[in-house]
Amino acid sequence: MTQWAERTTAERAKILRGSATQEGLAEKSGVSVGTIRKLEQGGNLSLPYLLKVAAGLGTDVSVLVGQQSPRRGMELDERSALRAVSAAVHDTGLGIGTDVEPGTLEELQGAARRADAAFWSGR
Repeated sequence: MTQWAERTTAERAKILRGSATQEGLAEKSGVSVGTIRKLEQGGNLSLPYLLKVAAGLGTDVSVLVGQQSPRRGMELDERSALRAVSAAVHDTGLGIGTDVEPGTLEELQGAARRADAAFWSGR
């Protein structure tokens, strides 16, 4: 079985895109469809474009370029949510965004219940 790091960036991008269209990924990433095609055909993109595409894929650029393996068994929206939580934790640790309210108690309790259910169901 081929290891994640042994794949090309083009192959990794296609795998991470899954069933989404190139057009959909381009829209989510804020880049042109031509940029997505270039990437998936093995062309080189600058770091700012790689960062945009990685964000559109709901992953970190290190996963896209093969330095880190993706989280297995996670859907795109789950990877995006995990990335958002990770960014919020890091920002808070740096003192960024600490003036933002976390949400209502009911919203937080609902989120905790959903996370718990996802954890115990193996997601």
